Amino acid sequence: MLTAALLCFPLTACSDGGKAAHEYASPTVTAADGSTYELPVSKLYPVDYSGLEADYIASVCSAAGAEYTEENADSICFGENIFGIGLASVVYFGKYASRLDTSEWKKLAEIAASPADFASALTGGRAPDGISPQAMYASRIPDSAYFDAMVEEIVRDMTAQRNCAREKAFELLYSEGVTIETPFSPSMQAAVDKVYTDQSSFSDTSDSFPQSACAVTDMDGSVIALAAGNRGNTAYNRAYRTLHPIGSSIKPLSVYTPALTRGLISFSSIVSDEPTMNEGTPQAWPRNYNRVYDGDITVTYALRQSKNTVPVRLVTELGGENCLSFMRSELGFTTLTDKDADTSAMALGYLDRGVSMTELAAAYSIFGRQGAYSAPRFYTRVTDKNGNVLAKSDGEQRQAISSADAWIMNRLLYYNISKDDGIAMSARLDDGSEVIGKTGTVDNDSGSDTDRLFVGLTPEYCAAVWIGYDDASVIDHTEYKLPASIWKRIMELADRKVSSFTPDPDVVTAEYCTESGGLAGSGCTDTETGYYRSGALPYPCDKH
Repeated sequence: MLTAALLCFPLTACSDGGKAAHEYASPTVTAADGSTYELPVSKLYPVDYSGLEADYIASVCSAAGAEYTEENADSICFGENIFGIGLASVVYFGKYASRLDTSEWKKLAEIAASPADFASALTGGRAPDGISPQAMYASRIPDSAYFDAMVEEIVRDMTAQRNCAREKAFELLYSEGVTIETPFSPSMQAAVDKVYTDQSSFSDTSDSFPQSACAVTDMDGSVIALAAGNRGNTAYNRAYRTLHPIGSSIKPLSVYTPALTRGLISFSSIVSDEPTMNEGTPQAWPRNYNRVYDGDITVTYALRQSKNTVPVRLVTELGGENCLSFMRSELGFTTLTDKDADTSAMALGYLDRGVSMTELAAAYSIFGRQGAYSAPRFYTRVTDKNGNVLAKSDGEQRQAISSADAWIMNRLLYYNISKDDGIAMSARLDDGSEVIGKTGTVDNDSGSDTDRLFVGLTPEYCAAVWIGYDDASVIDHTEYKLPASIWKRIMELADRKVSSFTPDPDVVTAEYCTESGGLAGSGCTDTETGYYRSGALPYPCDKH
């Protein structure tokens, strides 16, 4: 993690196809607490030059139009904000400079001579021969996933707001005297970093466990902290650039919320927990995680037991296209494809490409902020040395669902944690503060869990935590801690002042019978508190 200091780095020239070199300078970042940081333009990845062939380094420096010195090698621009041989090796080839072969050193010199020829590899286009197809996921600021994401968001906005190319946007951003104002929270980032650098956060018995990522937002819709990986493995920004399947954590977003808003379900509606037959196969589908099917159950029980059968039935009734449209238009997901209208994608989270942890956290935040959605925001304003605004982010905002429906969903997700049969009860905070949230699990064709998630909210923060493998085909039986426990560790360290969510005045409470889902009567022996829109209480229990 970058430290709060005014660091000085050499100006970094980047020549491209005969154009005049741009002198890159470090922008100043102002965090939410007023502390300042400098974005580095040199030595982003350490290199031990004693173990490298001098001719290789000299050829790269020469291609960039620079004299061969270690300082120059550390600060050559290889496109966008990729500075130095060390970082360029990791981004473009997925390996340290010490492991590059002769052909890769030659390719690195080609990149230094003309970075624009390799720009497609950084933006999701076709990677030129010899370049890692994973280059687009690599962090350009390896020790700060947050600032890596922030720069990308600024550049995207700048290209739209100033109608300029990405190359020009990077040059404007990395010019002398540029200041970036951001909601970044050093204290929350410190809490995240403490958890992610502690091996015991992930395993008590082994030093071998999967990777992890985390995104934290506040209730204004701003991203305030990120973790890109654990044990110092931050070459890839797994919180922002990498997309993940999200398993059952999709269910409250794609299924239960639109079903509630359309009146298909209420807090205690009775739904069927029975599998259907998967077309073309003799096997019952979908399978619940524990292979248990309970017949007629209430919505709240289905959600807190993470039943798979119920969301599949609801998606069939809602229509997969409608669920996908809700995810895109109301919840701001930008990486979903038309293939995700499939039932298994919308009901079970097996997505075509996946989503980022930042967009997942932003979507879940609606349940803690009265149904209002805000696109994840990493900065508010960028100004040049004369105070001119280069880019600004007011935050895309809309009322995704009504405040009443958000509160009902809030309480459904609260039961996931607060009830002793809730699948996410390990996220309970020791001080008794309210927590709402949902788990998710994804397995591969071999039956191994490749991705596990937990998205949880306190009244002040939302955090999405992913644990998994960069290679989804892996078969691993390593024991490691659940994402909910990592989430809890972070929130136990966070500066929290509010312990309870604010109820919606248009939602009323009533006791319901857990067997029938109807309003409890004197003969009902097993009851719970339900939450309903005013004037929309269920019928009285018809079984007791």
